[in-house]
Amino acid sequence: MKSLNTPIIKFTLVMLSGVIAGFYIKPPADLAFVFLGIALLLFLIFYYRAKKQLFEDHFFGMVVWIMFFVLGLFTATIHLPQNQTGHYLNQISAEGVSEKAVLQVRIREVLKPDLFNDKFIAEVELANSKPSHGKILVLNPKDSGEAEFSVGDRMIIASELRKIPSPLNPHQFDYSRFMGIRGIERQLSLQNASFRRLNPQKGLLSEADRMRQNISRDLQANGFKKEELSIIQALLLGQKQDISAETYNNYAAAGAIHILAVSGLHVGILLLILNRIFSPFDRSKKGKVVKAFLIILLLWVFAVLAGLSPSVVRAVTMFSFLSIGMQLKRRSSSVNSLFLSLMLLVLIHPQWIYEVGFQLSYAAVLSILLIQPLLYSLWNPQNRLLKYLWQLLSTTIAAQAGVLPLSLFYFHQFPGLFFLSNLLILPFLGLILGTGILVIILASLNLLPELLTSIFSGVIRLLNSFVAEIAKQEKFLFSDIPFSFSQVWIFYLLLLLLILLAYSFTFRKLVVVLITIILVQLVFLSEPSKADEKLLVFHRSGKTIIGQQFQQKLKLYNNSEEIRQLPLIKNYKVGAEIEETEILPSRNIFSIKDDYLLVIDSTGIFPPKANPRYLLLSGSPKINLERVIDELNPEWIVADGNNYRFLIDKWRQTAEKKEIPFHHTGEKGAFKIE
Repeated sequence: MKSLNTPIIKFTLVMLSGVIAGFYIKPPADLAFVFLGIALLLFLIFYYRAKKQLFEDHFFGMVVWIMFFVLGLFTATIHLPQNQTGHYLNQISAEGVSEKAVLQVRIREVLKPDLFNDKFIAEVELANSKPSHGKILVLNPKDSGEAEFSVGDRMIIASELRKIPSPLNPHQFDYSRFMGIRGIERQLSLQNASFRRLNPQKGLLSEADRMRQNISRDLQANGFKKEELSIIQALLLGQKQDISAETYNNYAAAGAIHILAVSGLHVGILLLILNRIFSPFDRSKKGKVVKAFLIILLLWVFAVLAGLSPSVVRAVTMFSFLSIGMQLKRRSSSVNSLFLSLMLLVLIHPQWIYEVGFQLSYAAVLSILLIQPLLYSLWNPQNRLLKYLWQLLSTTIAAQAGVLPLSLFYFHQFPGLFFLSNLLILPFLGLILGTGILVIILASLNLLPELLTSIFSGVIRLLNSFVAEIAKQEKFLFSDIPFSFSQVWIFYLLLLLLILLAYSFTFRKLVVVLITIILVQLVFLSEPSKADEKLLVFHRSGKTIIGQQFQQKLKLYNNSEEIRQLPLIKNYKVGAEIEETEILPSRNIFSIKDDYLLVIDSTGIFPPKANPRYLLLSGSPKINLERVIDELNPEWIVADGNNYRFLIDKWRQTAEKKEIPFHHTGEKGAFKIE
């Protein structure tokens, strides 16, 4: 298939491999500059050499590949905070877990709050009075009484900067890694900080945020209730903060979560609407240029209104290139345009390649471009309605095939009714978006009729009710599916080979596909087996949870069946591929191989001269730890989350005095014995 064998695609893939290598190796910036200089010098030398050659110069081709690889490595390297002299982390002491600093910051983005804090992403302008840059996570406790913050607000903060905490239990969502991908390495809390507000800075982002707030107030004044308003904000303004957890989970279970995030789907629909509106320009070559310009301009106006979030910027950039490919009316042009947008975005924001949304967006669009024409050609209905529905269904299947491996890897679930939800929602989504834009314009002009408000509110309520009904069919939601990184790669390899075989059938390609199918089976069979036996002390505030794993069976020692539903247990079961779980009563002695762990609980009772290798303190026992150590002589002391903080600090001091390693699960995470 020629559309997958173009220089643009090859060079983009080589550059991506260089970016990945750069983030993995993390070379010094000086060394990356040297590599780039050598690569450019070799390129110039072999370019002039190739011009004098009568036949194709293979050495020049190799040098070009090397140059794109080094370009990717260089791009990743210069985006690492340690290689940026102006980054705020390099303006303050980087030793230890936390640093104290005086920062001047500007709010860039308002995040969805958690149970305790409102959260913001801020750009650092000054660090200890020195001009700086870099993003930081700002936490504002909900009970602080502070007025709300908006995009563009500025303040001076004297605070302790802390690393964003890593997960305390195995296979939990790593929020620190998620933020690190976005270039956010530290957080600070206004609770323990001294800060002063400054005059807000006006700019594109702050004006867009002000417009969104005005739109929300206008819609609320016209009678839209909180639930409908939150959906409208998500669909059209890119703001998901106000969506209730129940509604969000319903959309996820129904396989329609992509509807709530302004990304590729919404921008793609907007592109199709604009393409139809400006279709009269197709009558001349100059008209096509004007059409492409107008479409791209309006797409970026929409991106600004949606807050220029990373997902919106990615989607609009991708579809801006695709709109050019559409004017050329060749599939290969669309695929090349897609990879050109990928190359541009990665050069500007190389860390985006690790973002789930980035990967899912490109996987979905590429699958639609390559797989949908194959599926659509299998049936050619004459009825216009059937033709439209088949086009929609084939597009949905193609997109789902492209994102399925990544979805299983990241979310470990598959909504079996996604066909139904997408078939019944997507045909009307364009109408909903178009009507929503009209509603926003009329509300802003104070010209919105009550009838249109009632109709549109009813449509949103109907959409939520439909999604909720699908989400109730729990037997069609396949969850807790283990799926490894190697399985993702082998499935994408098989999918690519099947696409190539479908476009151009040859016996050699068939043999390669059959061999790959065998490899898929081998990957499943040869997944690294878990440790024969493992003992874990999980971290959970106010609870003692000890797990003993033997291959794919997990025994949990706790007196409550409710711990099965705890996210930390469910995540561990998926990540460790647990097939069977058993809840057993708590006990005080656990043996593993030639060692054992002794638990001293709230009773403070323990067997004399037990001599355990591991000693677990739980339930805030009233003991003299120094005497316990002298009597039991443990090699490790562990304190879980079911203890008072002042006792943990006291035990730590005693352990340090006795020169015994001390492990608090609230600081170092779950304690594991293998």
